[in-house]
Parts: sequence; C-alpha cells; structure tokens
Amino acid sequence: MYGLLGVLLLWCCALYALRREIASAWSEPCLRQPVMVFEGDDWGYGPLAQADALREIAAELCRHRDSTGRHPEMTLGVVLAGPGVAGTPTDALAAARVTLTDPRLEPVVNAMHDGVAAGVFDLQLHGMEHYHPAALGNAVTHDPQVRDWLADAPFCETERLPSPLQSRWTDASVLPSRTLADDDVRKRVVEEVATYRQCFGITPTVVVPPTFVWNECVEQAWAHAGLRVLVTPGERYEGRGADGLPVDTGVCYRNGQRCPSGLMAMVRNDYFEPVRGHRADRGLAALATRWAQRRPLLLETHRSNFVGSTAEPEDSVRAVGDLVAKALVAQPALRFLSVAELARQYEQDGELLDRRLSVRLSALWYRLDRHGRRRKVAAVLVLLTVLAVILAVV
Repeated sequence: MYGLLGVLLLWCCALYALRREIASAWSEPCLRQPVMVFEGDDWGYGPLAQADALREIAAELCRHRDSTGRHPEMTLGVVLAGPGVAGTPTDALAAARVTLTDPRLEPVVNAMHDGVAAGVFDLQLHGMEHYHPAALGNAVTHDPQVRDWLADAPFCETERLPSPLQSRWTDASVLPSRTLADDDVRKRVVEEVATYRQCFGITPTVVVPPTFVWNECVEQAWAHAGLRVLVTPGERYEGRGADGLPVDTGVCYRNGQRCPSGLMAMVRNDYFEPVRGHRADRGLAALATRWAQRRPLLLETHRSNFVGSTAEPEDSVRAVGDLVAKALVAQPALRFLSVAELARQYEQDGELLDRRLSVRLSALWYRLDRHGRRRKVAAVLVLLTVLAVILAVV
C-alpha cells in the first residue's frame, strides 16, 4: 500500500515538473489531415542561376497534386539585397546595395512570380540582407574570409559567409555577439518591409528570421510593420555564444500560438536537405511522426541544395519530387498548403482542425513521447510503478 502511494506521489511530482510542457502540448490545436510544406530559405539576392533553379523546382512541384487538386508548395524566404560591387572592402561596403529591383535580377523575380501564379511558391520575408551591414563592416577588418566574399560581389552567395555573421539581428562581428540597439532594429525592419513592398507590390505576411536569431524588439517591430506570422524552430535564440552557436533563451513557441507581439507562431520541425543525403525515407518518417502528433510537417530546406558552389541541382529537384510522390501514396489524405494559409486555419479555427477529445488525447501522448527528459522521466516512473505493483502483490 505504501509503495503504491509513494509511486502515486512520484507521478504527481513528475506531472507538476512537466506541467508547462504538458499544457503547451495540449493547447496546440490538432489537424484533421496530414499537411506538408517545403520551407525554402535564402532565395533572392545572389547568383543569377537562381532563375533556372526556381523554374526547375516549380516544374517538378507542378507534376503533383493532393486529393483537393492542390500542388505541393515551397515557400521562398526572400533575401532582398546584398553588396553591389566588388573591390576593396571599403569600396564594396560603401557602394549602394543591390536589391531585387535591379534589372539584372529581374529573371529571378519573374521566376518567383511565375511560381506563385502556378500555385507552387509562396513568398516570405527573410530579410533585407542575410547579415547585419554594420557587423559585416566590422568583421571585414579582421576576417579574410569576409574580404574574399566581398571580392566576389555582386551576386555572391550569402551561404559562404561565416555562420555567425549570417545572423541579421545580432552583432556577431565579435563573439559572443552583442545586442543591437532598439532604434537600429526598428529602423531596419521598416526599411526591409518597405523594400519588400517595392519589390513585390504587397506587404509580407510571413517572416523567417535569418538563422533563427532574433529578440522581442525585432518581433514587435515586425508586428508593427504589418506582418502576421512568425516562422520559428519552436524556440528563440537571441545571440551567438563564444563558440559561434546560437544561444537558447528558453522562450518556446507552438503552432497557432499568439505571441505577445501579436504575431502568430508556426514551427518548422524537420529538415530536407538533399545535399546532406536527405531522401524520401527521412521525409516519410518525419511525416508519419508529425501526423501522429496531429501537427503539420514544415520541412526546412535551403537554396544551397539547388544553387551555388556546393549545390546538386538535378539530384535535389529529383529528391523533392520523389518525396512528394511517395508521401501521397503513404498518406492519401495529405494536404498541401502555404504557411500563411495554415496559420489562418489556426487563427480562424478552420475546417482542418480536429476538436475531438479522443484525437487530442492521442496527439498529446505522441507529442510528449519524445527523446529527452520527458521520456526518461516517464520510463523511470513506469519502472517504479511496476516494481511497486510487484511488491504489493508479493
């Protein structure tokens, strides 16, 4: 008897310790059908070969449809600008930036528009540049890799910058990175949203922070500028540590969460990078896991799979098509939506959401059944329960 009471007490303590995670998992709405979205980043400023790559991706996506007739969608996180001329670091940084309004980038922009019209692309704001200009200027004085990168301007690959410097919303010219001034943040958000409107004629709906490093000031500024949806990795990083890696803040997000800023959060929850060996089997396993959790599958992928010095364009396009074809067989009810449309489903309690208690309980189990602390705690408690039952019987 005392053994069973002790185990019950332990279970109560464990539930109390995990109460926030349980509450978050329970609060996140459940989907009625599986959903898969390709989340593509880094498109826009960069090599002119992007135009051909975008058309190849669009052609592949147009070959497939879900049960409602929708094509699979790849969102394009758009980088609006970059350095305009090659030369010495001082000359390159002083020159006017090149934006997507430059006539030389018109084929890239046209390929984006054509994909949107075909129903296979949806544009998202990634940033004015995939770096902070002042931080890049500081780094030039001591980093030969940055000087070499600037020498290739215009239309150089931002992917070749050192990873910490690709973070736009922190000063990573020295490590650990330094927080940007609030006025600087607000000014740059206004500028990038205005430039997006100039390039595409509309205010962006969805924003994807470069390298997922941002803070509350940035988030508030995006909301004030008219954005509605924030794509996250499920948590927020606000800077780069001494090792150059993003620093976790403990701020977490879930799909459909209304943030204090007013933005609605969406969560990317897996990768599909063909140049890293990702194939259909990985995507199918991720889709099965997210469907068990009644969550959408938002697959992060990058331009570097299709364009640039390390790209394998034909193989990467083929890998995307292979995953889509096999996913439609594995999950016949699979739906293709953009992130903006999916966010509206959460916002408006749409027809894709399943409110049945049995579904929510099942999803809760799978959402909590993950590698890490929760699984270890559950395993220990289950073992103690079994031992207590054995002792009580004996």
